[in-house]
Amino acid sequence: MCIALLTACQQDADLPTGEAVLELELTRAGRPTATTRAVDDDLAVAIYKDHTTPYKQYSAGSIPRKISLEPGTFRVVAYTENQSTWPSANDGKGAACYYGDTIITMENDMVFRLHMEVPATNYAVGLQLPEHFNDLFRTYTFTLKSGTRTTTIKEGERAFFDVADGGFSYALRATNTDGKTSSHSDIEFPEIAAGKLFTIHYSYDSDATSGGVDIVITDDMGNNDTDISL
Repeated sequence: MCIALLTACQQDADLPTGEAVLELELTRAGRPTATTRAVDDDLAVAIYKDHTTPYKQYSAGSIPRKISLEPGTFRVVAYTENQSTWPSANDGKGAACYYGDTIITMENDMVFRLHMEVPATNYAVGLQLPEHFNDLFRTYTFTLKSGTRTTTIKEGERAFFDVADGGFSYALRATNTDGKTSSHSDIEFPEIAAGKLFTIHYSYDSDATSGGVDIVITDDMGNNDTDISL
């Protein structure tokens, strides 16, 4: 899995002979870099000697800024601790999940500074209804399906899905103030990617090919700052 890395290393005469130190900076992709703490408190770290042998492990919120290592090759893995539980979080709506790793080589008397920008492994779907929608419709149900999972969300909420399950489908069923119910068949959206937020924008205009909706993609599941209209 590709992750963004910024690394630097230097010899340090102040270190005890034979000791190497790893200085970590960890952020989730797309999130602002913390100004007071170098490590995102939602990320955990596992360090493996020679790629596969467990060496050191730190839970989220307990990662030290500096980690002493012996000389050798290590795989550094940064991740959120919901790798297996994220689909059932938030009453089945899911939660963002992050994972990334990289290989480093430590030498005697070395300080290795490593910045990891850890990517999301899933994607999110949100809903935006047109203005005055709640004045015209007294109830609505917005249903999302992907793979074997089906969930519903309200405007302002998000559902998270596995990229391995492919795209998603969506459908809106709404009952107006006169008691008339309107709905449309599931609409498929196959073009998905990890780390993206897909916001379904409904309008009052009828469009036979899109169901009266626009799909807007944002580059980060945490911030709506780079909309790309399809």
